[in-house]
Amino acid sequence: MKEYIVAKSIELNAKPKEVWDALTNPEKTKEYFFKCRVESDWKPGSPISFKRKILLIFNFELKGKILEIEPEKLLKYNLKNSSDDSKTTSTVTDKLSYKDGKTILDITDDVGKGKGAKERYEKSGKGWDKILTGLKEFIESEK
Repeated sequence: MKEYIVAKSIELNAKPKEVWDALTNPEKTKEYFFKCRVESDWKPGSPISFKRKILLIFNFELKGKILEIEPEKLLKYNLKNSSDDSKTTSTVTDKLSYKDGKTILDITDDVGKGKGAKERYEKSGKGWDKILTGLKEFIESEK
């Protein structure tokens, strides 16, 4: 069975510390991550969630767990859409590296296998394109 893993990379004119802050600070994630605030205590095994209100009425939430974390270098977590009845989870890995004054952010999103995987893969790819474009604009405009 085919695996569906989205892989994206972006070069940011910022130090890893600044990128890490943008990835883990709820006030900053809401600026580029579909208006969602990230919440976690940033420890392995701890919960992570991305939350937002839609039209001030509906709650949207992605919930998961921190699988691995190394500040300013690696963040790996799984997520499940709380409004999705399926048991499917996505595993996201953010890797940061620093070269020539720029941070490279590599993201993979393993959307799982089975029924609906291709559709989740296509939707995730488009979503990550928007998130990374917004992240770059946000980080580089703060300078």
